[in-house]
Amino acid sequence: MGYLMNFSRNKAKWDKPFSEKVARRVARLSTSELEGYIDQSVYDVGRMFSAYQKSRRDEYLDELRLGAEVLHAIVEELYKRTTHR
Repeated sequence: MGYLMNFSRNKAKWDKPFSEKVARRVARLSTSELEGYIDQSVYDVGRMFSAYQKSRRDEYLDELRLGAEVLHAIVEELYKRTTHR
């Protein structure tokens, strides 16, 4: 029992502005796929922001936030791969 408690305490705290789930999914993409997903994410964020501006509905704001998190995670992964070889 003591070993299991120590193991769980040693887990590093996640302190990035996007979720671990998003980071894991992004890490599985190839570098060339990342570039395509960046383009798509920028489009989606813009579309959700426009929809939110028109209606002020929380659903669009939630989607906008998730899209921004995904975009950040993708750009961070591309940066890590290309500048920190």
